[in-house]
Amino acid sequence: MAELFKYYLWGFVIALLLLGTFILFLSILFSNKQIKNKKERAELQSQFSQTLLQSQLEIQDQTLQHISHELHDNIGQIASLIKINLNTIQLENVGKAQQKIEDTKELIRQLITDLKGLSVRLNSDRITQFGLIKTLQAEADRINKTGAFSANFASNGADPTLAPEKSIILYRMIQEIINNIIKHSEAKHIDIKLNAAENLFTLVFTDDGIGFNVEEKLTNGGAGLLNLQNRAKLINAQLTIQSTPESGSVFTIEMPS
Repeated sequence: MAELFKYYLWGFVIALLLLGTFILFLSILFSNKQIKNKKERAELQSQFSQTLLQSQLEIQDQTLQHISHELHDNIGQIASLIKINLNTIQLENVGKAQQKIEDTKELIRQLITDLKGLSVRLNSDRITQFGLIKTLQAEADRINKTGAFSANFASNGADPTLAPEKSIILYRMIQEIINNIIKHSEAKHIDIKLNAAENLFTLVFTDDGIGFNVEEKLTNGGAGLLNLQNRAKLINAQLTIQSTPESGSVFTIEMPS
């Protein structure tokens, strides 16, 4: 009987040791997992911060370039016409002088409108300030103003609400997609559509350009496309790129709001 009790006791001790070892193993595994997750979150936050800063700088640089072109090609030209009109007013001819003054007033109104538009473009966080719908309409207007493309924007649903940090990265993605279409697609028409539901919105950019092989671009180091994909992951968005040679392209961004 005593011998049997001894065996039971040793079995119980061994079981306790095994259980303790298993619990210790699980604790170490859980602790390592926590450390790994914490490190990954820190790396992701650091990457997000770097991408946010890079996006802000890129937006500012592109905005300044656009403003420089506007000042030189548009506002400067309007100001020159105003100066010419004022210098050529013939006061002795009341009818012609009145017409010149009216023409000058119209040019001044146009100049004020263009200056207001430039002041809006100085804001890199325009999605936060003006909303996604107005921002996309402004981008379509900008494309149409070039005269080289026909752009159409359509929206369905309410304006999505976005966190300021995410909206800046999203806006840079929008700019990057549009600029890629303008520079490389040889398209004539660009469609931009926004479909907004309660907790999700979808952005679709379609062009009628020459298209490209998506897999080939990604495999051969298409930095622009990879950059878009990385930025989409950081803001919890799904980016889909559909394109084939001679068939145009479709860029789709799905994102929770």
